[in-house]
Amino acid sequence: MRLANLSPKHTAAAMTALPVSSETVRTTNVTPEDVRAMMLYLRKARDRAIAIRDRSPGGSYLESVLTRTIDGIALELSQLDYLLAQKPAVAVPARSCGNRMRPAL
Repeated sequence: MRLANLSPKHTAAAMTALPVSSETVRTTNVTPEDVRAMMLYLRKARDRAIAIRDRSPGGSYLESVLTRTIDGIALELSQLDYLLAQKPAVAVPARSCGNRMRPAL
């Protein structure tokens, strides 16, 4: 698996809509073990964000930001699963709101 690693001059060229040839793009070798380690980190970050969101007041700005963050992490995990040619990640089911705090004022 190879990921592109663009230098600032290549990024500037891409931002000015100039075509970037394959000779100018540097790549980085990434092993499946590296991707699995990254996925483990992302899962831990997602679990921590879920735990913090569950302790936040319902309807607060913090809750909405954490929900978007959790959704973004889930998307990244799905994309990494796809790169590893594995079964897509299972979405985390929404927990009941029974233990939530009262809505923010």
